[in-house]
Amino acid sequence: DGSGTLISRDLYEGIRQATESDVVGISDLIQPLIEMGILIDRPKATLEKDIANYFVYTREDLVVACGQLKKFENGFAEIGCLVVRKEYRSNGRGDSMLGYLERKCLESGYTHVFVLSTQTMEWFIERGFKEVRVNSLPPSRQATYNYKRGSKIYMKDIENARDLDASELWWNR
Repeated sequence: DGSGTLISRDLYEGIRQATESDVVGISDLIQPLIEMGILIDRPKATLEKDIANYFVYTREDLVVACGQLKKFENGFAEIGCLVVRKEYRSNGRGDSMLGYLERKCLESGYTHVFVLSTQTMEWFIERGFKEVRVNSLPPSRQATYNYKRGSKIYMKDIENARDLDASELWWNR
């Protein structure tokens, strides 16, 4: 992280759609949280199968954050597996990933965004999500909700990019 000018055709740091070559990096990133019971298990075969639903924040080809976006009926989308590598936390990368995924939802016409969490409730509340009950989820997601896990459900309605911009201004204040 020195000073100077970097000229490159490659992305030095930023968010992009995940590819099969990112599976190992995503797996390495989420494995400690799976072992602690914070995330549900996502074997590499499952990551490979679902890679089109993942996005990565990379820095010099290192996956420093990831997020998953699942689309459901009736304008609902779920943001999941939102993880930032420990040594890169507190630098806004989680906020950047969340904002990116919310914009992806909006671009695709999904205006009801929800997350399930057992650990980071306050973080999502600070970003405009409100706790809701299972019956607020789309029917297909209600059918697969794991009651034993006891995840809290947080939802946010996003109508336009301007609203997203305004809410992001209040993050981390």
